[in-house]
Amino acid sequence: MCKYNHPVYWENLLAKQTRPWQSCSVPFEAAQQAIFINTAIIDYRRNTLDNDWSCHPDAKSLLGFIQYLHLPLAFYYTLNQDREALYFPIATSQEFMEYIQETDSPYAHVMIEAIMELTGFWELDNHTCLERLKDFCIKFNEFWYQDHFILNMNIFASTYEIAEYLLNINEFPEVLEEDFGLSTNQLFRMCDSFYHEQFMHKNFVKILNHKIGCVI
Repeated sequence: MCKYNHPVYWENLLAKQTRPWQSCSVPFEAAQQAIFINTAIIDYRRNTLDNDWSCHPDAKSLLGFIQYLHLPLAFYYTLNQDREALYFPIATSQEFMEYIQETDSPYAHVMIEAIMELTGFWELDNHTCLERLKDFCIKFNEFWYQDHFILNMNIFASTYEIAEYLLNINEFPEVLEEDFGLSTNQLFRMCDSFYHEQFMHKNFVKILNHKIGCVI
């Protein structure tokens, strides 16, 4: 079994530090294989904005992160409307689906279907798994763009995809510079440096979290 396909791996990761995925764990020599994801939980009623950028060494690591950490975090928060704090419910997918089934949430069947769909990705090769995860996120984002709250995930196969995405959501370069303090040239230079300079490789995800932030 793939080590990422078990809640114990993610439980041990959480035990080491708070949100350790916010630091780049991909070795510099494997930078070309790095995959990025931006996740967001926005709840206007509870005044919550939880936003994370993270970097993963391959598609299966990303799959495990989504299945065992982010979806349980997002779904548990959605199911428990009286909670203010975010909480990672570490459990097997079967245990968490049983928990969802016991609730009276109108979203229960959608949540269970999402987890079951992800469970089927483990047998895929890395390339196919990544493409299926991207498709999964498109459908996920469309459904969870609600009036009072938003759950969102965007996957990027390279730093250059991040740059292109930021340019697409900011129609004019001057808007990009005003929002993020980066010119177009500086943005692409930063993205290129991730693959060639160890300092930027080490700090790229931190910059995404502290300078770029939420990109819905």
